Amino acid sequence: MPSTPHLLGFAELLGRLRHVLTVNGEDTVTRRPVDLTYQPYFGRDGWPRRLHGHILFWLNGHLDPSSLLNLDSAADVLGTLGYPLTVKAAVLASEAEQLSLQGWTWGHAVHTAVLRTVEDDQPEDTRIGDATVMAVLSHVAAHHAPETTSPTRAVPLFHRGYPTGLLGHLAAELRLDAVHASALGDTRALALFGHLGWTLSPRASAVLTTAEEVEADGATWTDVVIQARDTPLDHLPREPWDR
Repeated sequence: MPSTPHLLGFAELLGRLRHVLTVNGEDTVTRRPVDLTYQPYFGRDGWPRRLHGHILFWLNGHLDPSSLLNLDSAADVLGTLGYPLTVKAAVLASEAEQLSLQGWTWGHAVHTAVLRTVEDDQPEDTRIGDATVMAVLSHVAAHHAPETTSPTRAVPLFHRGYPTGLLGHLAAELRLDAVHASALGDTRALALFGHLGWTLSPRASAVLTTAEEVEADGATWTDVVIQARDTPLDHLPREPWDR
């Protein structure tokens, strides 16, 4: 549990969910227990058994298998353990949780939950750290051919509401305002996020800068992700939403 509550926003929670999918696979399903009325986040071995159990595990949260909290909603559990959710993040958590418990693959559950989350942003919903950037970059690259490359740097990240290039797709995955982004015509991700009022940690900015430079040199999206992951970060301050 953090020493002070850490408010989880939409983009941060989505990044953490994407990380879970990267590690466990998008085709993972929640194993149905023998007792269908009892679906704990953690099993008796202490290992997470549900989608949001992995979120708790990554946040260094743990629930005793016999705890009644083990059965509460994801938003309630996270709040109790010191990670309250914004309204938008709570909807994302609830939708993904319900779909995964209904037997949907975790990848489809998260994708559909994102589409169903239409609440207005709070400032915390547009805050991202390096882990979110890397998780979403990895997700986008994995869903395109290994040889995929981007247009030249001079091409705007959004055109008529549609993303162009790897970093345009990253912004779209984070549900950035695509119409506004198209009107701005920014060709660099850091400029676009800044113009739209998003908050990036220094570590997230460093990872994005590396990705932009490698992408502009014509590297494949797969190679962009590999080199972005190797960005030196130890000299930069770590924000609570960096992991």
